[in-house]
Amino acid sequence: AIAVPVDGYDNPSEAVCVEMEDGRLLLNVRSESPRNRRLVTISPDGAWGWSSPEFHPDLLEPVCMAALIRHSFRAGGSPGRILFANPDNLELEFANWGGAVRDRKRLSVKMSRDDGVTWPVTRVVEEGPAGYSDLAVLPSGEVLLFYERGMLEHMGDTRSLALARFDLNWLEGKDET
Repeated sequence: AIAVPVDGYDNPSEAVCVEMEDGRLLLNVRSESPRNRRLVTISPDGAWGWSSPEFHPDLLEPVCMAALIRHSFRAGGSPGRILFANPDNLELEFANWGGAVRDRKRLSVKMSRDDGVTWPVTRVVEEGPAGYSDLAVLPSGEVLLFYERGMLEHMGDTRSLALARFDLNWLEGKDET
C-alpha cells in the first residue's frame, strides 16, 4: 500500500496488486477523490520506484474495495489476462453517506488484454446492490467471484454473500449459456 500521503488524492486505501507479464507490479488503489476513478501505480519490484499514481479512466470508483487477478497464461504462449471486479456505478440512489461514496451496485468484471492499460471487456454479474469482492482462477481456467450481495436497510448492510462461476468465453460474450 502507499505509505505516505499522496498529494491530490483523497484517502487512498484498500489496494490490490497483480504481477504484470514482464514481472513489474501493478497496484490498483481505492480513492475517495472527486474524480471517482481507481488509482493505479507500477513498480519494477514492488518495493521501490513506484510511478506517480494516476486515475484510470476505465475504472469507476464508487468507493468500494475491488478485486484484481491475473488469469493463467493460455496455451501456445499467448499472454494471460488481468481481471478486475468492482461495482461499475457512480449513481447516488442509495448511498447517503455524503462525500465521494456512490451506490455499490452493478458489480461487474472487466478484462484487460494489455496488462491493465485498457479494459475493453465488461460483463455485469449482479445488477442490484453488491459490494466487496474477491477473484480466484481455478486450474481449469474458470473464474470464481465471491462478493457481497443485496442490501437490508443501507449500503454496507448486506443481505448475503454470493459466489459466481464463469469462464473467459462468458466474460467475452462468446458463450451466452
